[in-house]
Amino acid sequence: MYRTIGILAHVDAGKTTLSERLLTEGGSLRAPTGAFLDTDVQERKRGITIFTGQAEFTHGGHVYQLADTPGHVDFAAEMERVLAILDAAIVVVSAADGVQGHTETIWQRLEALKVPTFLFVNKCDRVEPSAAVKEIHELLSEDCIDLTAGLEPAAEALAERDEALLEFYLEHGFQDSFFRKAAQRMAGERWLFPVFCGSAREGTGVQALMDGLDALLTTDYDPLAEFGAQAYGVRRQADGTRLVLLKITSGTLHPRDRVGDDKVGELRALRGAKTENIPQAEAGRLCGAAGLPGVRIGDGVGTAAALPAASLRPLLTAKAAFEGPPQEILAAFQVLEDEDPQLGVEWEEELQQLTVRVMGQVQLEVLTEAMRTRFGKEIEFTPPEVLYQETIAAPVEGWGHFEPLRHYAEVGLRLEPGERGSGLTFRSECPTDELALNWQRLIETHVFERVHRGVLTGAPLTDVTVVLCCGRAHEKHTEGGDFREAVYRAIRHGLMHAESILLEPYVHLTAGVEPAQLGRLLTDISRMSGEAEAPMQRGVRVTVGAAVPLSEAMSYQQEFAAYTHGRGVLTLHPGGMRLCHNAEEVRMRRAYDAERDVAHTPDSVFCSHGAGYTVKWHESAKFMHCRR
Repeated sequence: MYRTIGILAHVDAGKTTLSERLLTEGGSLRAPTGAFLDTDVQERKRGITIFTGQAEFTHGGHVYQLADTPGHVDFAAEMERVLAILDAAIVVVSAADGVQGHTETIWQRLEALKVPTFLFVNKCDRVEPSAAVKEIHELLSEDCIDLTAGLEPAAEALAERDEALLEFYLEHGFQDSFFRKAAQRMAGERWLFPVFCGSAREGTGVQALMDGLDALLTTDYDPLAEFGAQAYGVRRQADGTRLVLLKITSGTLHPRDRVGDDKVGELRALRGAKTENIPQAEAGRLCGAAGLPGVRIGDGVGTAAALPAASLRPLLTAKAAFEGPPQEILAAFQVLEDEDPQLGVEWEEELQQLTVRVMGQVQLEVLTEAMRTRFGKEIEFTPPEVLYQETIAAPVEGWGHFEPLRHYAEVGLRLEPGERGSGLTFRSECPTDELALNWQRLIETHVFERVHRGVLTGAPLTDVTVVLCCGRAHEKHTEGGDFREAVYRAIRHGLMHAESILLEPYVHLTAGVEPAQLGRLLTDISRMSGEAEAPMQRGVRVTVGAAVPLSEAMSYQQEFAAYTHGRGVLTLHPGGMRLCHNAEEVRMRRAYDAERDVAHTPDSVFCSHGAGYTVKWHESAKFMHCRR
């Protein structure tokens, strides 16, 4: 039986070391090397995991497929894509550093996805783990129970979490098989988070972790069911082969099987830097499949559902400067975007400008090196800027009409504000006897195929539901591109009439300082328009968490290091989008004129006497045919 486990942690907690120790104990690696899973040149150069490494080991009759995910926040999107296909997660916490900011971010996402979770408190050869375990209870969950010594020493703590188990325990005492089944159920339902303490470097506690996985993790995959799989990644091999990384959720996949309109080529198992051809991939297995050009990251194929949408999104945007034909640069970036959809590559033809979305400076440096080594292209990025977004405060109508000679399409929309973080969504209220279903589906496609810009600063539109209310097509003259123009104009027309709101990214700042420096820290948070939480004493440090606008916090690390003399601890992690704290200042700085943005026009085109003519947005609604 195949089981997929992910190793997750804040950077430098010992994640990769633990991964290689598991592989060693499981017989897949002679000895830890420190670089078996970090196969990319940049990973080895920087000493961080950038791309999810995969390998397998066996224990207790199970094949464990191990995913070593990035710990650096700049590559959190890579980590998050893997979470949804895990059978269990192992969260690594350093005994020396305790629960850090990114650890809490990981924990929250695992909770949202309901992934059974184990913890490994690492570096116990250097620091006694009790303080870290206490922080785990305080900051993560009181249901984190130390099982390093097995179930029996923790019997009372386990019994307290289940009435039936408590009743059994009071009457019969500890019985291994009964407690094992109860613990399996509690771990699977996230009532229990088993904790194991040890040292990945020395190998202590690792066998207990592996035995705990065998005993408490349960999976139920059916290789005889109808085929289903989820695409969680794309990799390109040295020979240029595009591999779609699949988690087989049911059934069995073979080379030359058809998946939708595509035909599977080779199937490969990924083991560190190497791949191995395999004759089939049964339910529960991870594999790389060639020959699936139509499958993208996040897709569900066969009977499987699509993966959940990412919650960690890029907060910064940067412009690429380069020489030579833009088509070649754009094509290279589109390959990178295929491997990381969050990159959000955008080419503005009018400005001859290419922009990307990133999490931080390190990711930009990695992109620069990837363009040089993989594609032979020299590029430079401008300093990253905060990625603002726009939304609306109340529902508003939007109309678009496109009718030059021998073309015709009209669309009536309603734009509704959505929940924060919901992005752009669509639904139709238009009867199919008014507009055929094929046209309605085309309209939905056009809603999502481009970045729609807001009218305050030209920032991307988000957290809006686009509702199709009505539409018209012509029996003879309507073509697919006509609805594209009508949809674009309708959305823009609605935004011109809407009460727009500017959003900006916030970060969750966690800072640990000496007590004498607490006043300075709180003053800085207030100066940055942040909202501070109550300070907490952690050992010799006082720790403060705060929600701070990213625009204010971008340069704070250097200032923080200076006044704490390098002894303070500061982490910044994505905190979602909020109302912009200085919206008017941003608007003035950007000086965006919505009416002069010809690529995002709100005006409509009508036809009279055999010629098309433009009607300005503030007058166009009364000309619409659907309103007559």
